[in-house]
Amino acid sequence: MLLSVGAFSLGAFVLSVVFIPLIIKFCKMYSLYDTVNARKIHSGNIPRLGGVAIAIAFIIAAVACFLTNEKFSMGNSWPILVSGMIIFIFGIIDDIVELKAIVKLLVQIVASAIIVVNDFYFHRIFALELPWFVGMPLTFCWIIGIINAYNLIDGLDGLCGTLVVSVLVSLGVVFFGNTPDAVVVCFVLTGAVLGFLVYNLPIPNAKIFMGDGGSQFLGFMLATIPLYTSTDNFEYNKLLMMIVLVSFPLFDTIAAIWRRIRDHRPIMSPDKLHLHHKLLNLGFDKRQALIIVCIIQGLICLTVIFSTYLPKHKATVLLFIAILFMTGFFTIIHYTNRAVLRKIAQDNAARNSGVVPDYYKETSENSSETTSK
Repeated sequence: MLLSVGAFSLGAFVLSVVFIPLIIKFCKMYSLYDTVNARKIHSGNIPRLGGVAIAIAFIIAAVACFLTNEKFSMGNSWPILVSGMIIFIFGIIDDIVELKAIVKLLVQIVASAIIVVNDFYFHRIFALELPWFVGMPLTFCWIIGIINAYNLIDGLDGLCGTLVVSVLVSLGVVFFGNTPDAVVVCFVLTGAVLGFLVYNLPIPNAKIFMGDGGSQFLGFMLATIPLYTSTDNFEYNKLLMMIVLVSFPLFDTIAAIWRRIRDHRPIMSPDKLHLHHKLLNLGFDKRQALIIVCIIQGLICLTVIFSTYLPKHKATVLLFIAILFMTGFFTIIHYTNRAVLRKIAQDNAARNSGVVPDYYKETSENSSETTSK
């Protein structure tokens, strides 16, 4: 199984790498560039249809893997594959003509409905078995929330793609030996995303973005892949494990919603107060910000994998500790960024009024003392 999955994952990587230059050329031909708004940090014309390469490379390699190996069955995976393509197609349309928010929400609801009616939903939380009228609505909210969380986090070169890869690999490891169909989806999709990242990492700048078609498709896949049934340990802590794995986009989205409600702004209005913006405000460049996020994401992924080898209750405690850690990280970044912004605002106000801030006076006085000495 490992060789087969590895071969098709490599195939997805190669297809994605080959498709991207063609898509870049197509985007330049028809001026399909990423829009610049209050949430974006890039300038210039950057092609935005990278999600096309990811989705097409994935679906070709995944279907081929399912059809050529008797150990795998596409019958268990077709709801996820079909629904994922629906999200992808409408995401690409949104990249080109910009659909209304209500249309995008309706598409997400339809795709989620296909998933839950085919028995892909949360059946339990810890030891509590969930009736369908609880599990299904919970899963609806989960899928739609994660789709939009990954759409919002896609604002820094390489960020969304690397976060997705880390979660896919973690889930692939967790499912390995227990749920072979999920393993195929995880690692083949990983190959497709890695092919895209060849052109999306900040070295020095991304050559293409995945666009809404890519980020919404990947968010949908990460929301639905864990709905495969696996070991009892995984089922017991499934929701908690996923909250930890997707904590970066999830916490960032919760903070954004709270911020906009507090400021009496539309929930979907863009701003420059997402996590990656705050890291840039603190003086890190794009690569440094990406490295910081990747290191922390790697640690929480290892925590989740390790938790699957622990007794259920010990795993629960460890996962809650991981959530507290991420809450602390976001809190520290938030307050540090706020202090930096206040200092900048005070400096600008002082310059405009002709008043020199006290710490500039102190610096000047110290400099004069040093010179006189």
